[in-house]
Amino acid sequence: MPPTTTIKLPPTNKLITTGTKLPENPEPQQQSRTSGNYIVFESSDDVLFHIHRKNLEVHAAGGPPPQIITSNGEIVSLHEDASTLENLFPYIYPLRYPDIDILQFQDLSKLAEAAEKYEIYSVMHVCKLRM
Repeated sequence: MPPTTTIKLPPTNKLITTGTKLPENPEPQQQSRTSGNYIVFESSDDVLFHIHRKNLEVHAAGGPPPQIITSNGEIVSLHEDASTLENLFPYIYPLRYPDIDILQFQDLSKLAEAAEKYEIYSVMHVCKLRM
């Protein structure tokens, strides 16, 4: 199992844990993560990302169609690896963006492809400037 990563996401400032599987019977504090407020994505290397649905709707024009996203905590599998998604998802939040200047060209290329695929325009622009 990959190591657990904790990411602080606005607007609730709740800590969202990635890298773990959701329990079958979540505790009350974890139920909000499996509710309709979050979409749970799984990377190709089995890391989970709990992403605010509204942020995704606003910032990712090419996100998963709403009809495939259920409110019962169903996990949506993505083809991208965790490293790529860790660099991609902060761009849908009002956060300081990750420093992509430190990325190797191969990783930058993966990020650019994901940005194009999900139509996250802010990432597309930054990748274009960097490439």
